Amino acid sequence: MKTFRIVQFSLIGLVANANVLWSQDQFDSQDTLAVNVATVQAYRIPTPSDRVSGNVHSLTVETLQNGKSPDLEDALNSLPGVRMETRGFGGSRRLQIRSSGVRAPFAVRNVHMLMDGFVLTNASGISPLDLWNPQWMNRLEVLKGPAGAIYGSGYGGVLLGTSLGPLLNEGNPTRITGFSRIATSGANQMSFSGLSSEVGFQCQSRFASDEWTVRVLLNETPGGRIHESNGRQQFELHRRKIASSNKMTHLWAGWMDASWELPGSLNANDANNNSDSSPGDAYDAHVDRMRTWLGWSQEGQKDNRQSGLWLYAQHSEKENPFGTSPFFNGFKAEAEQFASLRWWQAQTYQLPQGYRMTWDQTAIARGERLDLKESDLSPASNAYRYSITSTTANVWASSGIRIENETWQFDAQAAFEWMQRTTDGDGADESDNYVAINESYSHISLLPYFSLSRKAISNGRIFIQYGKASSHPTTFELVDPDNYTALNLLPERANAIELGWKGKTSFNDYLFSYSLQGYHQLVSDAIASVSGQNDGIYIDNVPGLQMTGLEAFLQADVQTGNGQITVQGQGSLNRHSFENVSDVLPGTPLHSASINASYHAKKWSLGCMHFWNDRMPLHDTKDDWSNAHQRLDAWVAVNSKASSWQLGVRNVLDASYSSWFQTNAFGGRYFNPAPRRMVWLSWKWKLN
Repeated sequence: MKTFRIVQFSLIGLVANANVLWSQDQFDSQDTLAVNVATVQAYRIPTPSDRVSGNVHSLTVETLQNGKSPDLEDALNSLPGVRMETRGFGGSRRLQIRSSGVRAPFAVRNVHMLMDGFVLTNASGISPLDLWNPQWMNRLEVLKGPAGAIYGSGYGGVLLGTSLGPLLNEGNPTRITGFSRIATSGANQMSFSGLSSEVGFQCQSRFASDEWTVRVLLNETPGGRIHESNGRQQFELHRRKIASSNKMTHLWAGWMDASWELPGSLNANDANNNSDSSPGDAYDAHVDRMRTWLGWSQEGQKDNRQSGLWLYAQHSEKENPFGTSPFFNGFKAEAEQFASLRWWQAQTYQLPQGYRMTWDQTAIARGERLDLKESDLSPASNAYRYSITSTTANVWASSGIRIENETWQFDAQAAFEWMQRTTDGDGADESDNYVAINESYSHISLLPYFSLSRKAISNGRIFIQYGKASSHPTTFELVDPDNYTALNLLPERANAIELGWKGKTSFNDYLFSYSLQGYHQLVSDAIASVSGQNDGIYIDNVPGLQMTGLEAFLQADVQTGNGQITVQGQGSLNRHSFENVSDVLPGTPLHSASINASYHAKKWSLGCMHFWNDRMPLHDTKDDWSNAHQRLDAWVAVNSKASSWQLGVRNVLDASYSSWFQTNAFGGRYFNPAPRRMVWLSWKWKLN
């Protein structure tokens, strides 16, 4: 793919580093459901952030709409316990929260996604992370661990995005904003001839009680390796309307056309000798993805009652030639129709002795139809390897209660989930005869959750929480990739407990925000890629997955005479294992950490961020580990009332390292070399 010429530069707001902010709101007599206080939405019942029990991080506009990355990778990797990887700097995406992605060699599974209240994760549990553009996000809440069950099954966590900020003021009815970014490719030999480019703009207009928003995005990235380019075109339309009955409706329509090449992993020898090479190039391995979607919602509040209804529908088509060797190649074609419905209501009751109770109910229903066909790259006639049609229905409902006063807060929830999937099709056997592939999958789960927190010293809060969750085999885990028969996997079942302490304190001109938590999680029938015969990849249910870890976060804000200094650090310790299989979990670093420092003056700012990942095991049957790696980024920004320019360097020290490791991969270490040193320039601007 060739990069296009930039026709418009854009960006919104002040360029800043990836700060994770906690609100300073204090508990008072305001209703829990009130929306005029800074709140966290991740626990369904809007909660002042200093009263949140559990591990929630809130990424703000300054974090998300930064100039150094066209994706969420850097923002999410600034959080403890979260690890996002991309190939080609914005191509394929993979996300793990507390290593919940051990079963996912690609895609995002076991992590739920919601945008503006709409449920985007399909009925079988795959989340379309390629849909999100951080420049169009106003806020992102990341909920980790067992509390992920409160938005439907899944023990990895939840991503709750907000695309639009407050409604435009009627006195300023139109706002036009834009952003653009150019960057070098990150190839071994840095060159300005192959630049990546990103362009987008947004126009918002308000007419009386109606607000309309139009968004356009174009992006092209050549990639650091051969056959690693990617690109995207995206269009969105939003309409928000305020009704006289204190209700707001939201109409959201969009279209995305994206493509990304699949270079394939390199073995250790090739990675050392020619890290730019791509075995996928010989097979034109790539993904062409098109999505079209439509959503409608209505939210309202009256007195001490709040409710919402969200409807969402999506059509997706995908073509995927793949391959890295004469023994592994083919062509997949996919068509999916998906719809979701989410309903929620809550009401607060005042109780004696300064207590109050909030009772809420939630229901999520999802339906999906998937047509999936795999064939040779150049099939003879109409021959194919397998062809299936899968129909999935998923219903999840819960009822919860919160009892709280100025010191204590107790949450309890009982959830019920039912999932039904039927699959029909056939696949070719060793004699090229077609054998039926039939599946009738049905599962019912009861998923309890509770948490208890107490106000501690220095505006802190200690908490304990327990959650139970299940995670189902997805539609891409139905067919054995070797013999094209049904895998018939069981659902994962997880029990998790978490203890923590979080809060903030101030001293003179210093403000400290902190969190520390430990967790222990047991997963039965874990779905994972494990070693099979001849050390090949085999997907199976594995007993005894244990996930234990510590996560810490600290942020210090210092007011100076002319600006503000912010220093943020995070770290995690992971001790995950398969009982009776391996003492360590493939693909999980033993430790990880990052530190971010920035200085903000009125008209300029500068900052740097350092990431570090410890070594990680690559196989569950041998002592084979990746090397530890680190990366340093630095940038400077110049700001005015109407625009902000940012110039930066990613991977300042030009470190050579790999990401997106393949685990249990045919007896060796397999690498996807990460981009080398990159230089970027971005511009945000606004009118009115």
